[in-house]
Amino acid sequence: MTQNTQNGITELALSNEYKPWLVSGLLLLSDLSAIILSFILSFYLRKALIPIIGGVLDFNQIAPLFLLIILFILVIFLLFGLYPGHGRTGVVEFREIVYIVSFSHIIVAMIIFILGYGPRFSRLVFLFNWCFALVLITSFRLWLHNRGSLRRWWGQPAVVIGGSKDVTMVIRQLKSARRLAYRPIAAIILDKDLPQVKIHEVPVYPFSEKQLNEFRKANIRLGIFTSYTVSTRLGFRKYLQTLSLVFPKLLYVLGDSPLNMLAMKTMDLDGHPALQVQYNLLNPFALFLKRAADLFLSLLSLVFTFPLFLLFSLIIWIDSPGPVLYKQTRMGKGGKLFNIYKFRTMVVGADKKLQDLLAADENLRDEFERYHKLQDDPRVTRVGRFLRKTSFDEFPQILNVIKGEMSWVGPRAYLPAELEKMGDSAAIIHRVTPGLTGWWQVMGRHSVSFKERLKLDEYYISNFSLLMDVFILFKTFYIVLSGRGA
Repeated sequence: MTQNTQNGITELALSNEYKPWLVSGLLLLSDLSAIILSFILSFYLRKALIPIIGGVLDFNQIAPLFLLIILFILVIFLLFGLYPGHGRTGVVEFREIVYIVSFSHIIVAMIIFILGYGPRFSRLVFLFNWCFALVLITSFRLWLHNRGSLRRWWGQPAVVIGGSKDVTMVIRQLKSARRLAYRPIAAIILDKDLPQVKIHEVPVYPFSEKQLNEFRKANIRLGIFTSYTVSTRLGFRKYLQTLSLVFPKLLYVLGDSPLNMLAMKTMDLDGHPALQVQYNLLNPFALFLKRAADLFLSLLSLVFTFPLFLLFSLIIWIDSPGPVLYKQTRMGKGGKLFNIYKFRTMVVGADKKLQDLLAADENLRDEFERYHKLQDDPRVTRVGRFLRKTSFDEFPQILNVIKGEMSWVGPRAYLPAELEKMGDSAAIIHRVTPGLTGWWQVMGRHSVSFKERLKLDEYYISNFSLLMDVFILFKTFYIVLSGRGA
């Protein structure tokens, strides 16, 4: 089933609305605004502390060094390809921001020392600026990526090449992972018979050099090749060689793999490509730092949350009869059972009411079977809806973190009744301490099915790093502030 050649070229040319100069310009403006705001906040925060800790601030002395920081950050961002920065997950971009911003501040600190400006330069302004820059650059980019990825001119157009089943999977992933900013606009199917005209609204084309030339004329510069069904080495080499002459940038998608993706590095093993993988969860020092960070954050957060704890307890007690806290048995590290604490968000006797609801409504029963939760749960109280939407119902779990039963970041603490449905994933997930928040919560907590949730938890365990934990906490905070909680 083929399409008219001229119509195909016209359709591709019209669909290629990509404006990399606009994307890069917006991101550059976003970064520049974040850095300038960071300096303003740092300067005036230090100025406000003068009556308390003393000192003198001279804007004219600080400004030139601040301009150096701007120059270093933006130039290194450019060299690392962060303009437009497509093809990166949020964690990867956050890691690069941390490294580049920190490196830029270290370089400027060395310049301050070499030039002898140390005694005249406010160290607190420097420290504050580093902290604010990390937070604001990440925040501004997060918002801009979320909004920009909804525009057709934001994503780089891509042609997906492979077998019908494999291409369908890749297109579905690209459409759901908008953050990568790769927009599939055409599919080349290697099967002898084209199964359909479109796959997920993406037009399908047969593999031929004539068809590839059409993509070249339409200035489509990105090809994504998936070869699960191309089993022979000869076929693999033939396709790659042909495609590399058409697309300046060619991605090769590997099949499903249990390997650690974020810490994976390529290496040359005497002419043979190899992958080097490092599992951070096997590093005792990394686990020690994770536990120390859990305790520090828990004790620090209690200072701010204890008044809220008392306030919410009073409101829950007034809103509906029953205890303030809800205690439920969950599975922790090693499958060990423990009691998880939450603010009560449902009416008393909610478990019995759930059975009645599921027995009376087939649609609710199917929804609960798929997600293990109800989106519009009638058992939730008025105050409970607010607590869930803001995730404030999770506050009491800080006690579980202090006791060592939970971590701030980790896989979900599953119910004992869910053990059988977890299947082989249980052995992997129970290797680590469950968390208050986690990868699946920040990757689409409303629409993730139970099976997909297990995969996301396994992904976190395989790719664990302290920077990944920081990113998850950062994004959780963003979700709570935006009111998009579960």
